[in-house]
Amino acid sequence: MPSSRYDVIPFVLDLVTEYKPKSILDVGIGYGKYGVLFREYLDIWNVKSPYGKRGLRLVGVEAFREYRNPVWDVYDKVLIGDISKMTELEEEKFGLLFLGDVLEHFEKEEGKKLLGRLNYDKLIIITPLQVFEQNAVYNNEFETHKSNWKWQDLPELQLHIIENQQVFYG
Repeated sequence: MPSSRYDVIPFVLDLVTEYKPKSILDVGIGYGKYGVLFREYLDIWNVKSPYGKRGLRLVGVEAFREYRNPVWDVYDKVLIGDISKMTELEEEKFGLLFLGDVLEHFEKEEGKKLLGRLNYDKLIIITPLQVFEQNAVYNNEFETHKSNWKWQDLPELQLHIIENQQVFYG
């Protein structure tokens, strides 16, 4: 689905406003809700800057073109395609890599490889506590669930978890 659980939003915003990244790579933007929230709380909330000035570099990636909507305009750039095949992002370093309900759409080895290819300072991953079978949604094959993740699956990243929320960060 081009949306994700609303109950983790406060946890994500607490982390993002604590980190204060200057750039974010938002993978699997779907509808674009997190882009709006990142823009609001890292740019608009900062009343020392002129209203509308974009201090945050916000780059989104979405595999499914049909999810495009006006909300995406909050992003500085949106790349459309399969991120596991994109190479242009490997050269750029981001203050934060955000994967909101995305990792379960990758096989575990493919997901680990993706995390190893991208360059970032901080990481936030949201993934369901229990991944249930899901095939294409809205005729989008990228919505198929392929794996169930626990923070212990990524020991090399030294992640922390917000208990019972499946928000990994580090």
